[in-house]
Amino acid sequence: MSIIRLIYTLLLLSFFIIISIPIQILLNIFAYKFKNIYAIYFYQIIKLITGLKITYDKKNHNRKKKGTLYVANHVSWFDIICLGTLLNARFIAKKEVSKMGIFGFLAKLSNTFFIDNSDKNKIIEYNHIINQKLSHGENFIIFPEGTTSDGNGIKQFKSSMLECAFDEKNLIHIQPISICYSRKNNLPMGLFLRRHISWVGDTSMVDAMFNFLSSGPVTVELVFHNELNASSFNNRKDLTYYCENQILQGINQTLKIS
Repeated sequence: MSIIRLIYTLLLLSFFIIISIPIQILLNIFAYKFKNIYAIYFYQIIKLITGLKITYDKKNHNRKKKGTLYVANHVSWFDIICLGTLLNARFIAKKEVSKMGIFGFLAKLSNTFFIDNSDKNKIIEYNHIINQKLSHGENFIIFPEGTTSDGNGIKQFKSSMLECAFDEKNLIHIQPISICYSRKNNLPMGLFLRRHISWVGDTSMVDAMFNFLSSGPVTVELVFHNELNASSFNNRKDLTYYCENQILQGINQTLKIS
C-alpha cells in the first residue's frame, strides 16, 4: 500500500511542480513583489499533497513580522515545507544546494540566499548583506547546524552566520524554532522511526524523500520560542548557545526525550 501511495504522491508532486515553475519564473520577472507570496502557497500545496501535518502554538507565531531571523534545527528536506508554509522568509542555504538538480532550481526560484561557508572571508560579507536586508524588513531562516540531525536531538550550532543579527539600532529580531517530528500515521514516533524519515549520513536526497513519502502521513510540531534581540547578548557565540539550548529544550519537551 505504501508503494501505491508513493507513486500517487510522486505523480501529483511532479504535475504540480511542472505547472508551478513557469508561474514562478514569470513572477520573478514581471511581479517580483508577489514571488514570496506565491512561494507560501507553493509550500502549502506541497504540504497537502504529501500529507504532512503541521501543528503549532499560534501565540508566538506572526507571519506579518518584519526584520526577523528565524533560527531552527534541521532534520529533513521537509523542514523547508514546514517553515515555508508558515513564514514569509528567505532561506539561507549552502551553495551546494543550488546544484541539486530540480531541488536546487526550485530553491533558486524561491529566492534562497546561498552562501559559501568554506570561504571565511566571504562570511563577513554575507553577514553584512543579510544584516542590511534584515534591517530593511526582510525575514530570513537559518539552520545553524549546517547539516541535518536524526530528529532526536541537535548537532552543535555554528555561530558564524548569526553575526548578521547584531545591529546598532536593535531593529533585528531573532526567533528560535524547534522542529519536532512527533507522529507517523497519527501514532507517536519512536527514536528509530524518527531516524528513518530524517536525512542523515550518506543517505541521498532521493532516498530520504522515498523513506519519508512512503512512511505514511507524518505530523510535525513546531515550537515558536519567545522573540529575542541581539542586544541581550555579548556576542554571537552567546546568542548561538542560547538559541541552541532553547531549541533542544523544545525538542525534548515535545518529544518527551530525556
